[in-house]
Amino acid sequence: MPKSNSDFFKKKKLWSEVKDKLLGCYLTPYFQKVLRTGKPIFYVDCFAGKGRFDDGKPGSPIIALEARNSCLSKTKSQSTRIEACFIDPDHAEELKECIADYCSEDGQVNVISGKYGEKIEELLSEKEGYNVFLYLDPFGIKALDSALFEKFEDYGFNSLEILINFNSFGFFRNACSVMRVEYEHDEAFKDLDDLVECEPTRLKVSKRSEDLLTGIAGGDYWKNIVRDYQAGKINGYQAEKRLSTEYKQWLKKRFQFVLDMPIRLKPGNRPKYRMIHVSGHTDGCLLMAKNMLKRKDSLFINVQQRGQLSFADLDPALSSTVENELMNKSHVAELLREHLSKTYPEVRLKDLLASFVSDYGLLCDFGMIHCMLDDMKKCDVIEILRKPALTKRGKPTTFWEETKKRTVTIRRLIP
Repeated sequence: MPKSNSDFFKKKKLWSEVKDKLLGCYLTPYFQKVLRTGKPIFYVDCFAGKGRFDDGKPGSPIIALEARNSCLSKTKSQSTRIEACFIDPDHAEELKECIADYCSEDGQVNVISGKYGEKIEELLSEKEGYNVFLYLDPFGIKALDSALFEKFEDYGFNSLEILINFNSFGFFRNACSVMRVEYEHDEAFKDLDDLVECEPTRLKVSKRSEDLLTGIAGGDYWKNIVRDYQAGKINGYQAEKRLSTEYKQWLKKRFQFVLDMPIRLKPGNRPKYRMIHVSGHTDGCLLMAKNMLKRKDSLFINVQQRGQLSFADLDPALSSTVENELMNKSHVAELLREHLSKTYPEVRLKDLLASFVSDYGLLCDFGMIHCMLDDMKKCDVIEILRKPALTKRGKPTTFWEETKKRTVTIRRLIP
């Protein structure tokens, strides 16, 4: 039986801390970088909750406001604006009281009582030209309506990024139930009830339930995955992997870059849900990728496994053999070379890195990719063109970090 959600805010769970740490680690550099565009920022926590857990630990609203206020305190521009909006259907008054000390009198922090699906269109329709960031950590899978994502494209934002908590195993469990497919004895679904939701989803067999799942997924591709699972062609982990891959492919039709990070519920477990970041800009993708890579030790080793952990270990569809293969340098180098051969004759380094991690995931850190590119250069597979090409002392430059005054271009020599 699913666990009761009555004590959801009583104590902050480890997996909830992981989500919020990922958000908090990203927001400060995001605000700092996007403020340079000269355009205002509109940050929306679409399922904000109470603001603080009963054990005193901060929720996502406080984490976001601390990052916002820190960035605003360091800017001298009077026109700098980071508007923040928090939506919650049940805890708006508690949230207002909780964040009162973090709000200034400029009216740029707003708490809305209501449901995300009913409020978000009106809010965003007024933000043409803004840099918009949405944090979607829903109370249940029902709230992830793909039709809303399609509408977001029409609002004329300067930029749009979304960080989504996608309960992929929860979705697939409901998909099996709706299609009358047995799953209860599959270890892939073990401990799912530890993922307590404010609004748990338990769908019944009906055409309405099927339509709801199709609306969440952006298509009915999930039905074929359930059928293959029922036929024994794939196991539960492979089914979840296919579902997540298809969901990301749907997102990629609307956003250029999609990053995916599986998350564990507690130490020693396989991952049970995914944090998915979408962006239409290279800089946004790279900033999140670097955030994930830089903080993987604190986010995953300390919180989850208490031991050595790689990003490949986070993928529930991978066996130990494939995990080892994926983290093998030569294999990643092969993927990188293949990516170069089928996509770019010449490409800026930052565009290459963003497209590679979006297509293949965070298989290794960027330093390893730099070494692979150096190896390709030595084998005359590519040229690495840097501007400036020489240091002040006349020596060839070797930098990898691109700025306004420094660029790195990769030119393919072998088709």
